[in-house]
Amino acid sequence: LYRERRWLGKEDEHDALLAASTTLYVGNLSFYTSEEQVWQVFSKCGDVSSIIMGLDRVRKTPCGFCFVSFSTRRDATAA
Repeated sequence: LYRERRWLGKEDEHDALLAASTTLYVGNLSFYTSEEQVWQVFSKCGDVSSIIMGLDRVRKTPCGFCFVSFSTRRDATAA
């Protein structure tokens, strides 16, 4: 379970927001992984609403992580 170290609110508020989240962090991806490949894999778990690929600041190429957002918490949990 991820905990934001800079969270200024109460711990139970943080836990409630995490419990309702529909976004997953996906790390350790190959630098050659495309958004389409991520979409193909995670769409098997449910309705993907968006994917945000982490990009290298200088070259603007993928750098090994992304965020996948689902339409429902149930789909995110299935992934």
